[in-house]
This record gives sequence, C-alpha cells and structure tokens, in this order.
Amino acid sequence: MRKTIKVLFISWDSDQTNYMENLFFPIFEGLQKEMNCQFFVLQFSWADAAEVNRIANIAKELQLTYQQQQVRRKPHPILGTLLTTQIGQNSIKSMVEKHGITHLMPRSTMPGMMVNSIFKWAKKKNLKIVFDADGLPIQERVDYAGLKENSLQYQWLKKAETKLLKLSDIVLVRSTLAINEHLKNIGQTYKPKFFKVSNGRIKNRFKPDPIIRKKIREDLNILPETILWLYSGSIGPQYLLREMLQLFEAYHKYNPKSKFLFLVRSPSVLTEAIPNRLKDAIIIKTVKYAFLPAYYAAADLGVSLRKPAPSLAGIAPIKVSEYLLAGLPIISSKGIGDLDEMIGEEPFCFMYPPSSKEDLINWIKGVKEISREQIRAQSIPSFALENSINEYKHALKSSNL
Repeated sequence: MRKTIKVLFISWDSDQTNYMENLFFPIFEGLQKEMNCQFFVLQFSWADAAEVNRIANIAKELQLTYQQQQVRRKPHPILGTLLTTQIGQNSIKSMVEKHGITHLMPRSTMPGMMVNSIFKWAKKKNLKIVFDADGLPIQERVDYAGLKENSLQYQWLKKAETKLLKLSDIVLVRSTLAINEHLKNIGQTYKPKFFKVSNGRIKNRFKPDPIIRKKIREDLNILPETILWLYSGSIGPQYLLREMLQLFEAYHKYNPKSKFLFLVRSPSVLTEAIPNRLKDAIIIKTVKYAFLPAYYAAADLGVSLRKPAPSLAGIAPIKVSEYLLAGLPIISSKGIGDLDEMIGEEPFCFMYPPSSKEDLINWIKGVKEISREQIRAQSIPSFALENSINEYKHALKSSNL
C-alpha cells in the first residue's frame, strides 16, 4: 500500500488576495476526497489578523491545515522580504518535520527561492518537489512592472527560477505555451515532468439562473431587454480599461440603452477614468465573492482583455472560467494562454481587437441567439473544478510511482 501523499503548498501574497480560498482550497479539498493525500498550506503574506483568521477558518472547514507566516515590511520592503525568506526556510522545515510532509509545492518565485535554499536538506528527507510555475511571473515583471532584462534583479530571479525548473520532480503550468517557453530555456529533455493544470471553478456556483437574473436586474434598474456587459476583476493598465470603455462606447452608440457593469475592489480608479458621456451607462459595484455568481447571471456578455505581452502565454484567467460556466459569451484578447486554441473559434467568443465596429455589433446580435446552457455545457469539460482536480491528481500520481 502506498503511503499518504502529504503536500505542503507554499505561497507568497499581499494583504488582500482571495484566490487561495476560491481556487486552491477547492482543488485541495477535492484531491483529499479522491486520492490518498493531505494538503497543508503555508501562506506568506502581510495580511492582518482578521484576514488570517478568516482564511484559517475556511481551511479548517475543508479539513486543510493552514499556517500564515507574516511578511516583514520594515525597515524596508526589500530588507523585510530578505529577512522573511530566511525565517521562512525554518518555517518550511518545521512543518515538514511536524506533519511528515512528502511533497513541497512552492507557488511561483519567492516560495521557489526558499525551496532552492533548502533543496539539499529536502532531498535528504526524500521530499518530492512540485514547482507550481503559475504563469510567467518574471516575464510579467518585465512586461508590466518595469523590470529590465539586463538588470541584476532579473538575472537573480531568472537564475532561481531556472534552477527550480530543472531540479523539481514536477512542474505545473497553466498553458501548453508556458511549457514551450520554459523548455526553450532549459531544454526539451525536461518535458516529461511538465503538467498543464487548469484554474477550474465550482460549476454549481457559476451557472445561468433566470430567477436570480430577474432579481439582480430589477435591483440594478435594468430592463429585461437591455444588453448588459460585465467586467469582474482588478483595474490596472494590463487590463486595458481605456480600451474596454472604447469598445463599449462603439456598441453603445448603436444601442444607447446598453449598460456596462463593473465588479471591482477599487471603484475610485475606475470612476475617474469614465468619460462623462458614458457615466449614465456604467454601473460600478463592489461585492463579496459569494455574490459574484448572481451578478454574472444578470449579465449578457463578459469581457476579459489583456495588454499584449509575452507573459500572456503563461496564464489562464480565472474570470474566463467563471464567465463561461455562467453561460456568458465573452470578449477576450488574442494570445492569452491556450484560449485562442480552446475557444477562439467558438461563436460565443469574440477576439479583441475587432476588425471593425460592425463586426462587434454583428457578433453581439448573433450571440443573443446562443443558449447560455449550451455555452455552459460546452465549457464544463475544460473549465470546471472537476477537470482541475483530475489534472492535479494525474501530476501527483506521476511523482509517487
């Protein structure tokens, strides 16, 4: 009989994130139910005590062991980070010893660097290393945060990433394009240990619901025949806010009764960007994650745009899974992960940028005839939680042969 797989998932986050309980916790819970494994979570963050307790309580309900390690921000964020990584190595070792961990799963750059530092110790303990190389985070810093490829910081980060990509037993990515990108860097001989996993969502949470749709639209004072656009997520230059508004304005001139609903955490940035001529057509709300599906049910199409950049090849936007499971047609940028191949040719997907304004208008006319249940049914095999659980299970089993 094979021994229980005990996985320590290590993440590095800010003070405000919700992907842990909304993405990873459901996957880990599902894996614990379907295979002989247990998940332990060590989250480095600078969240306050109330937020830490909230996440810890959710983990406990799901029978996950959760521990937070406070990220130091003083005397300077960089110095605090260095101090935290030194302390963090001991925290990882302590959890390994206490819980009999068999697999370390660092997510992205900072946890990866900590595992690099204790790699020899980990191998003496016969630990398997599962590197969750989620996205292309170093390239993303180049694309959007001003990191220079000829800088010492870039070389330092890239060297650490390359080391763990080579030394890990398993590498998890979110797209086939990400696999290709990493193999260009480290060589094709490492291909067998790469596994693509998806960011699946709970399908019974995101779904078409005519009753909730009617209620939310009444609350928003939106008529049944009004076309309601939806954007859910962060506001920043990489999400092309100005272009989203321009796209909507092109349609709004054709259909002046149309509305655009933004579900965002920081409404002030968005409010300042909206031109006066569109203010009456834009609705801005901040809602808890649990209420998002209701507003998705009220919408007619979802928008997911990204600024063109090489790092897009490595991502799988969570909102796309949510939109599609809710039965929403989507407007999506070209070149995002594997989406071009997966849904780019589907009638319910419109690829940005459009060839013309008329193409956009005609597409929206056409998607009104597509059943939301049909979009959902077609999307479940690729974008539902069950698919993610199966992909992770396949990867973990390969390490335990």
